Amino acid sequence: MSLITKQASQANGTSGLSTQERARQVAEYLRARQLAAQTQLAPLAANAQVAARQGVYGARVWTAPRLDLAAQALQEQWAPRIAAALSAYARRIEPVPAKPPRRRWPAVVGGVVLIAGGATAAVIIMNRRNSAPATETGEPGEAADSADTPREMAAADVNGQGQAT
Repeated sequence: MSLITKQASQANGTSGLSTQERARQVAEYLRARQLAAQTQLAPLAANAQVAARQGVYGARVWTAPRLDLAAQALQEQWAPRIAAALSAYARRIEPVPAKPPRRRWPAVVGGVVLIAGGATAAVIIMNRRNSAPATETGEPGEAADSADTPREMAAADVNGQGQAT
């Protein structure tokens, strides 16, 4: 044994003990220190537990109404905006269904039929006007003067206005 180890074991009072005996004594010493520390720290741990419970309770009391107000603000202000934005985005990315080709021939046929009907009506009206008798009948009892009719037509201008004589 070295000189330093001898002096250290004599100072501790373990000069002639075996290694197992020394380990047992150290374990007893540590156990005694553990019990002493436990008795000193048990009240402190209990106080810390009570303080932690009170702190958590106080934090919950303070936080709960604020979380409720935040939830209401989100629901009333942000949720509609987010929902509208999401809806608009969904409409933007939604594929547009392909439209069937538009048939134009029914409109063309309808237009042709309409024009033909109008032209036919115009021809019928013109034929009825032209087939009207050329002589005008006056009041009953008066005879129509055939000599006046050509004179009146000669006096008529192209615009339909009569010439002053």
